[in-house]
Order: sequence, then C-alpha cells, then structure tokens
Amino acid sequence: RGSKDKIFVVKINPYMPDKLITVGIKHMKFWRRAGGGLIGRKGCTGALGRTDTMMCAVYGWTEEMAFSGTSTGDVCIWRDVFLMKTVKAHDGPVFSMHALEKGFVTGGKDGVVALWDDTFERCLKTYAIKRAALAPGSKGLLLEDNPSIRAISLGHGHILVGTKNGEILEVDKSGPITLLVQGHMEGEVWGLATHPHLPICATVSDDKTLRIWDLSPSHCMLAVRKLKKGGRCCCFSPDGKALAVGLNDGSFLIVNADTLEDLVSFQHRKDVISEIRFSPGAGKYLAVASCDNFVDIYNVMSSKRVGICKGASSYITHMDWDIRGKLLQVNTGAKEQLFFEAPRGKKQTIPSLEVEKIGWASWTSVLGSCCEGIWPIIGEVTDVTASCLTSDSKVLATGDDFGFVKLFRYPAKGKFGKFKRYVAHSTHVTNVRWTYDDSLLVTVGGADTSLMLWTYEMEGHRDSRQCDSEESDLDSEEDGGYDSDVTRENEINYTIKALSTNIRPMFGIKPHLQQKEPTLDER
Repeated sequence: RGSKDKIFVVKINPYMPDKLITVGIKHMKFWRRAGGGLIGRKGCTGALGRTDTMMCAVYGWTEEMAFSGTSTGDVCIWRDVFLMKTVKAHDGPVFSMHALEKGFVTGGKDGVVALWDDTFERCLKTYAIKRAALAPGSKGLLLEDNPSIRAISLGHGHILVGTKNGEILEVDKSGPITLLVQGHMEGEVWGLATHPHLPICATVSDDKTLRIWDLSPSHCMLAVRKLKKGGRCCCFSPDGKALAVGLNDGSFLIVNADTLEDLVSFQHRKDVISEIRFSPGAGKYLAVASCDNFVDIYNVMSSKRVGICKGASSYITHMDWDIRGKLLQVNTGAKEQLFFEAPRGKKQTIPSLEVEKIGWASWTSVLGSCCEGIWPIIGEVTDVTASCLTSDSKVLATGDDFGFVKLFRYPAKGKFGKFKRYVAHSTHVTNVRWTYDDSLLVTVGGADTSLMLWTYEMEGHRDSRQCDSEESDLDSEEDGGYDSDVTRENEINYTIKALSTNIRPMFGIKPHLQQKEPTLDER
C-alpha cells in the first residue's frame, strides 16, 4: 500500500527503471523493486521540517536527484531520500513540473509558467497566461486571466500548458502564447443547440459556462459567459437573436445570442431544467421541461407563464413542437411519449398513425413507432440519449450510452433497424444536433466534455477517403453489426458435454481386450 491518503503522481526513474517515487497528501516516498514487490522509504526532511503535501514530481539530471512541487508554492530538491533544500517558486500550489535538458519548467495555481536553471538557483523567465499575451493566431478566448496550470510539457522548442479551464496553450520561449484548443471543464456537457441560419452552436455544461462555437473551418470559441449554476440544455430562438438556457437549480434565463447578456430570467421549479424549446415561427412561446415531471409554457413577449403540462410519471428527457406551434411532443424517463396542447398544456391522446401525419418543427424524440428501430437489442430506457432528424426528414442521427453516433434512415420502423455507426467519444454521447443546412452533425460527450463535428456527405457524393469509424451496413454480417454480435453471443450454448467425444484419436486394441502371449512358465 502506498499511503492512507491520495497519491497524485507516480514517476519511474529514467536512469534506473527499478526505482520510482510517489507523491501525494503529506507524502513523499522513494521505492525500489525487490523480488516481486516494492520496498518504500519515506523522504527524510531532517531539520527542514515535516513533509508538506506534494502536488508533482520529476527526476533530475542524475539517478539520485528528484524534485517535487508543494501545495505551498515551494520546490523541494531531493538527493537520494534526503531533502537538500526548498526554493519558493509560485504563489499557491505548484501543480506541474517538467525536466528539460538544461533546467526545469514549472506551472502553478497562480497562472504563471516559470523557466529555471538546472539547480533551481535562478528563475530564468516567467510567462503569465493572460488574454493580452495571446498571439493573433489563437483559436478562441481565455476564460480568465492567470488560469490555474495543471499540466506542463515540452515539444519542438515550445512549452505546452494545460489549464484547469480546459485550455491547451503553446508558449514560445520568446514570449508569445498561442491557444491551441479548448473545451468545457469539470462535470458533464449535455446542453447543445445549433443556430437556425448560421454555422455556429451553443453549449452549456455543469462547469457553469455557456459557450458559443464557430463551426466553420476555424473551429474556435467565439464567446463565453460564466453562469451562477451549471446547465443541461439550451435553445436558439427561431430568428437566432435570443438564446434560452436551462440551469440545474430549476431556473432558466434568456440571453442575447450575440453578447450573452441577460434579457430575462425565471424560476418556478427546484429541480434540473432538462429541456428547453422555443415555439416555431415567431418564437412566441417557450416550453421549459424539468426533472420534476412538468413542462411550463411561457409567453416570451409578456414574460408570463401561461400553461403547465401535467401527467408525466417521470422526468422529461426530450421535447418537440409541431410546425403550427400548437402541440408539444414530450418523452419521459419512464419511456412515455406524451402530447400536450399549447399554450394551455392540456394533455392529448393521439394514435401513433396520426403522429406520423403531423408536421414537426423538429424531431429529437427517441420514442414512437418512427423510432422503434433505433433501440439496441439489449438495452435500458436511457441507452439512447439523443436523436435529431435532418430537415428533409430522411436521416435520423442518434447518440447512446456506449459512445456511438449512429445514422438511421427515417422512419426507423420495426425493431433493430440498420444503421451506420461512428466512434469518436470516449464515453456516453449526451446530445446530437444537425446544423441549419444539414451539412454538419454536432455531438457532445458527457464525461469527455468534448464537442465533435461530423461532415455529412450525401449518398452518391461520398469520397473514398480513409475513415476510422465502422459502418454496420458494410460489416461482414448484413444484419446489424454490433447488435447482431450481441444476439449471436446470447444464443451460443457454452454447456460442455464432458467426454461425449474422444479427446484425441485412438488407435489399436484396448489393453484388456488384447490377446496376451503366454509366459515361459505357461508354455
């Protein structure tokens, strides 16, 4: 066992692979391999005091030199297991450290990158991560000045820096800082909305930020705003000028889509707002669904609640308006497909054949006869997390808990419809949306907090370029790829009929049946 408390870093000695160090909460230990196990010795601080909490560690220029960064901003210099001295490096914890050929680079909570000589005697240069220092070629915006630096590395003469805010930056030793890529931070990303007539999208996350992204080739973040609470859903108004955002405390707000400044906010619920939708056309009404099983309908112009949809037995998962703005389709966590008249919220009973005849302004439902084929053979109610239909109502994209993005021909009637399956997200896909012209599909991952863009190529116009993803239609079995594997696996009988067949081929006569030759005595 390494320690009772958390261990943050394990580093193997590059000169002697049999040795390693571990650092953590009030923990600095030197290990060596012995037989099939490890023997550890605590770092000896001597007269320099007790062991501080260590946040990072690296080996130095010889096998016996090690360096660790503390939670108080010091760098500790170790020879073998003994603490030689400490050097003040940062204001606040030293979260990251990297050894260079002739020196070290460190990063701390203070948002400063520091370049040191090979003995930590002199700080050669510091780089403060600030908006003003960003080079013109940067792809996006810093969420704040001096973000906490959590990871640091070196590549091709540049320092690569990872921040707490989900940004990766490249620091040139001469000074300029380039933002390479950024994304959401802690928590999960569920909220996704594409603009009604521009190549941009909005995302909102548990990390309490609302972000606007450019979907054109620059792929950068255009705007960001901090929120009082995390959010799980968002939606552009039909004219694209307003953006509604549902928050995790039961409140929601409508902001200016360009400036992200508040226009109006409400709170009638205490549970998470799970879905939010403007009515089509003039966007007169706003439907707000929550995890306490209700959908509230608001008049946007008068800023008043005009209807409540009651009758759902579970939390609301998906919601769509018809093209007239008079009917709401709602999916719930209990696999109910419900319909409510708008704006009053009166529950309606509509046969499935009639549902197909209704013109819908959008289709994100995962239930009903038109979507029966999107459900995998073995699955739970929540396995298919999101869907979105193209504007020509021909292709339905889905995201699921297995990390797959799938395309189905719509309507996907009958069980286990054929699909094309694509892989990019490392965990569950929480939302999918087509852009206004169906040229791109935008997907967000939950725990991987990533935003993925997929190019949609019409049949007949496809390039024969290399693709990492698998397509179920092209698999060797024509009956549904991954899902058919699951079915076949379940049908295989693994019961062993022990000794029912010979283990190996046998030749000759069994010993007890062989005719023995008479012995000498018997003769």
